[in-house]
Amino acid sequence: MSKQELNNPQQSGVISHDEERVATSENRLLVPLAKSNKLAAIRKRSQSLQTININPVQSDEIPSSGLNKEVNGLLKEAREQINAKIVEILASYPSGKKNKMFTLRYGSPESIKQMNIKAIFTHLGLVKPQKFALIDSLDYFGDDTLSKKAGSSR
Repeated sequence: MSKQELNNPQQSGVISHDEERVATSENRLLVPLAKSNKLAAIRKRSQSLQTININPVQSDEIPSSGLNKEVNGLLKEAREQINAKIVEILASYPSGKKNKMFTLRYGSPESIKQMNIKAIFTHLGLVKPQKFALIDSLDYFGDDTLSKKAGSSR
């Protein structure tokens, strides 16, 4: 090789180190994102975790368990307040971590709904109206929590 060929590598067909770096930085992914089943599964799993919504049971869908109209009305009103507070709390958290942060702070919504109304209002920081004294011992679904405790201790 002559001195001219060493100084001008493009003419001699020799690739310099600078051009090699540029070529490696332009490499594309081996598998396109749209065609990768594993990446699609990971993406789907992460999206499903982010979009888990607490589906509050509509008050009308919960069957009344032989309770009088006044208690059913109070229970429906309490459910609406509880659901509204849960939605409000979830809205205050970052979108990707709503459910995890809520569960860490308050417990799962399912476990909250197993508590009695008085405990739920205290746990979520809601002000319980005086008229809710009739339903203090009932859980979210209208079941008497006092009889559950008495039955489980036997």
